[in-house]
Amino acid sequence: MEFIFQYPIWFIVFCFLLGLVYSSVLYFKTDAFADNTPIFHWVKKVMALFRFLSVSVLSFLLLSPLIKSRFVDKVQPSIVIVHDNSSSIKLSFGKLDSSKYLASLNEMYKAFDEKYLLDLYTFSDKAYQKDTLTFLEKRTNISNTLEQINSNYFNRNVGAVILATDGIYNEGNNPIYTDFNFPIYTIALGDTSSQKDLKIAQVNANKIAYLDDEVQVDVIIEAINSKNENVFVELLNNKGKRISSKKINLKEDYIEQKVAFVIKATNVGIQKYSIKISEIEGEISLENNISTFYIDVIDSRQKVLILANAPHPDIAALKQSVSKNKNLEVDVQYINRFGKNSEEYNLIVLHNLPSIKNNAQNIFSQITKEKIPFLFIAASATNFNSLNKFQSIINIKPSAKNLNEATAFFNQNFTSFNLTQETSNKLNKFPPVSVPFGSYKFAATAKPLLYQKIGAIETDYPIILLNENLGVKSGIIIGEGIWRWRLHDYLENKNHDAFDELFQKTINYLAIKSDKRKFRVSNTKNVFFETEPVIIEAELYNESYELVNEPEIKLQAKNEKGEEFPLSMSRINNAYVLKTTSLPIGAYTYTATTTYAAKNYKASGAFSIKTLQLEAIQTKANHKILHQIAEKTNGAVFYPNNLNKLKEFILNKEDIKPTLFESFKTRSIINLKWIFFFIVALLSIEWFARKYYGAY
Repeated sequence: MEFIFQYPIWFIVFCFLLGLVYSSVLYFKTDAFADNTPIFHWVKKVMALFRFLSVSVLSFLLLSPLIKSRFVDKVQPSIVIVHDNSSSIKLSFGKLDSSKYLASLNEMYKAFDEKYLLDLYTFSDKAYQKDTLTFLEKRTNISNTLEQINSNYFNRNVGAVILATDGIYNEGNNPIYTDFNFPIYTIALGDTSSQKDLKIAQVNANKIAYLDDEVQVDVIIEAINSKNENVFVELLNNKGKRISSKKINLKEDYIEQKVAFVIKATNVGIQKYSIKISEIEGEISLENNISTFYIDVIDSRQKVLILANAPHPDIAALKQSVSKNKNLEVDVQYINRFGKNSEEYNLIVLHNLPSIKNNAQNIFSQITKEKIPFLFIAASATNFNSLNKFQSIINIKPSAKNLNEATAFFNQNFTSFNLTQETSNKLNKFPPVSVPFGSYKFAATAKPLLYQKIGAIETDYPIILLNENLGVKSGIIIGEGIWRWRLHDYLENKNHDAFDELFQKTINYLAIKSDKRKFRVSNTKNVFFETEPVIIEAELYNESYELVNEPEIKLQAKNEKGEEFPLSMSRINNAYVLKTTSLPIGAYTYTATTTYAAKNYKASGAFSIKTLQLEAIQTKANHKILHQIAEKTNGAVFYPNNLNKLKEFILNKEDIKPTLFESFKTRSIINLKWIFFFIVALLSIEWFARKYYGAY
């Protein structure tokens, strides 16, 4: 404890002098007392002392003295046990007595709980603070689990983290690259020997197909310890009926064999298919002998025409990107040889048109008459005077033929569609494009997607500008050299993901016609895994196309067996949403109905719920990862049949001990309650004595 004074300490002398003067004048310079017996002289001195103390203390408190106190807290170390709760752990008990292991585990829990703070977690995709093991989870993400534990126990006294798992992970990153602040002691579950097993390692097929297309399905069969076995691989439809089958002979102890099937897309909608391989005697698991996949069959594509003034590398870059989208069919033509009907296209992209040599008046007249969405790419050969007449999105007045080198940066207020944060960050690093130097003035309804950055100055001049007017979408790309963006994307990232996302979403936005329906229902995706919720969203508009959510929406889902599931949608933010995990695995169609303003509305859709078989793909334990994790964090590896050794090791570690935390608290002495009662007691006793002995 320490006293802190805000005034010079010698000011205390004045406090005592004030108390002494006050008590002396009050008791030794007055004849106010009637009693004059010898004993009263001692009483008088005591009363003077009380008055001296009370006045001195009160004046001392006026100096605002502080008191600084020291506190020491003792925190016991924590032992964190994180146990894998995925279904692959069941295989760990093939050769291991599970009841004996679980009993040893509980015994270890009790021993740690008596000496330390014990925190128990189970994990699958992430860590959950609970102590019940079911081994039913469908996925394993060790890296995410370790990151979560590391974050939860940051700056805390953790003696050890015990990780019990077989080392098999099917989600997330390799856990050995996860930074961790505590020693990890691993319990190596599972069997590292190769056991007899057949499994479908991979099924490759397009998720989207067009009606009457032939879709190739490539199946990779992995066989372990199955030499000289003959097995059948079958392709089944959604009713379990065989479409095709093939027989294969397994010639090695370990082999990966590819089997190909061809499916004819004859029905529109989400089509369910299964690959099944016959079982062989002695297999460790049969769950991985069947795999289900889905193909969304649609009956039409959006047709995109790229109509150019002349060949240009920007055209090739754009076509390569857009052609990756199976919903878009791209046709490249040149204006001097173009003779097709423009009505058959959903979007027309005009590169360097109108040009100085070709005004392209006919094509612009057709676009205007048929209200076809269009996208200009204005480059060096563009006739900007004619361009300003043919469209009202933007007016560009170039200064002679001067060009600027401008890099792109994303408009954070753009909302017509979303670009990933990763893509918007990459756009800032793309090389510059050549843009006309001059003045830009665009329509109030137009929405810039990318702006020009000239040198270090961010301008409000657009590079990509999109617009919608009277139901017709349009846009303009200002600049030449976007082929460099695609090349740069590959050089920096070894892929074209950012470039492709930018232009595929731009083209897709322009090509898709505006949805004028007043009642719209859609699922967030076509295929859901059994462990994730099915989400269906709905919007209802009034005559002014304002969102309303007053009436109730009824939704009826039906699976391929004809079973019906009535569901209800919740109101949220002027719209509706359904989020459910109650539906069993299968393919579903649904119908949503509502009534508003005396009108009945109806919408339908489809989705599928797929079995998650990640835990059945790999059955061989990976203890190498557990050794690497333990070594990296200065931990150790233990095995399930010797948990007593782990228990004794932790209990006897001398560096696992409580932590003492020292803290200080400073407060004003005037806040101490006992001082208040002390002063009141002095003044009360003195007042009573003064009254008793006849003073006023």
